[in-house]
Amino acid sequence: MSLDVPQQPSWEPDLPETGVAGAHLDSEIARKRREEILSAAEAIIASEGLPRLSLGQIEKRARMSRGQLTYYFPTKEAILLAVFDRMLARMIATKIAAAEQAGAPRPGSGSAWDCLRFGFQSNLSESEHRSPANCDLFALIHTFLAQIGHREDFRVKLAAANDQWRQFLAADMANGGLDPQFPPELVASIVMALMRGLSDQLAVDSDAFDRPQMAMMCLHILAPLFGRVSSPAESES
Repeated sequence: MSLDVPQQPSWEPDLPETGVAGAHLDSEIARKRREEILSAAEAIIASEGLPRLSLGQIEKRARMSRGQLTYYFPTKEAILLAVFDRMLARMIATKIAAAEQAGAPRPGSGSAWDCLRFGFQSNLSESEHRSPANCDLFALIHTFLAQIGHREDFRVKLAAANDQWRQFLAADMANGGLDPQFPPELVASIVMALMRGLSDQLAVDSDAFDRPQMAMMCLHILAPLFGRVSSPAESES
């Protein structure tokens, strides 16, 4: 079975303009104001929780009037979408830096198996799930999920983020020894489901399972897809 090898996508998330359209919002001052608004929103989420976020709270924190605030972001939902982009970009940058510091392959290098091994070990680590920034991002993701039935913009945002992650994993897998009978995007979706499902369990119960053992088990399950007969002990090496 022949498969087209997908081109390696960018590991940077798309950061669309979320404010009112127009060249007047592309000035340095406008960009600064938007950043101030997003920083205020993130600070409120971090200190008081997502349910406490409101335009009134953002006004106070950013020291702006309602008119100034809505000039750049017409609704609280528009702010949330932009905050999501910022949080996601920051998390990706942190993961890349951690991989480089640990001597692991940089995502996009084509070393699919080594990237998976590091990915499971790092994503299931205790520090990963205790990071306040990651907790805030996960809370925002679940808020979007809870409202996708009547918020098309939330659904589209999450779908785009998932597709970007899927395509990125698939590109590494297509160049990294994956058994050709398995479509890279399908395997990428399985990996995403494992990582996200296990992360959800740890979010509500940090002692749900032994983390290193679970990482080894996931690699052992996935090993045959990459033509490997791997025991849990071999997955550590």
